[in-house]
Amino acid sequence: MTTELKLDFYPAPNPNRTGVLVLPGGGYEFISMDNEGLEPARWLNARGFDAWVLSYTVAGPSTPAPIFPAPQREALEAVRRIRGGGLVDRLGIWGFSAGGHLAAITATDREAGLDFAVLAYPVVSMAAGTTHDGSRRRLIGDGCEAGGEAERAMCAEMRVGGATPPTFLFHTASDATVPVQNALGFAAAMARHGRPFEILVLPDGPHGIGLALNDEKLGWTGELERWLKGVVPNV
Repeated sequence: MTTELKLDFYPAPNPNRTGVLVLPGGGYEFISMDNEGLEPARWLNARGFDAWVLSYTVAGPSTPAPIFPAPQREALEAVRRIRGGGLVDRLGIWGFSAGGHLAAITATDREAGLDFAVLAYPVVSMAAGTTHDGSRRRLIGDGCEAGGEAERAMCAEMRVGGATPPTFLFHTASDATVPVQNALGFAAAMARHGRPFEILVLPDGPHGIGLALNDEKLGWTGELERWLKGVVPNV
């Protein structure tokens, strides 16, 4: 796995010594590279952030479900490689949808030691009724017991603790694919543990909108940029 890690580097023209690991979504079935990988990398580069985009393991003909724990191991390995490269003093993570789940799991892992996290319309819980069923099925399998060990381990809201980094959450209240309860549950866990966070919930909008840069109604990155300036020193 280590030698085959698919981690693409997008350097900022004027780097600020802060990097971001970007995890596109795709329901643990595919990688939404253009909308949730390349565009965020360009957005970050324009603001001085070096970006890395990880193409983590997804379920498919050659990698049948369940794929746990391959994506989680790959995300941690990506963090180690980026840290080891010596290009950044601070490192954050930014995930979308199922990539948001992977980002939340990584951000709540003390081993990662991340400085901040951005979760965009994320899958957070693996519990029935809240999760995205396809993501759950591909990650931990149909036969996974409700309330069992694997489900609990992959419920990111249950992993929040005193070391969870500052987190920005974005969702839309009408998301019909990944319920907004996912973002709300993570925010509630952050509040319980006294961890800094911001949550932006727009009243209406579909799943998978990416950055919505040219959408006056759904655009949300202005608030993200303001938040980043507050949590990342000298940016």
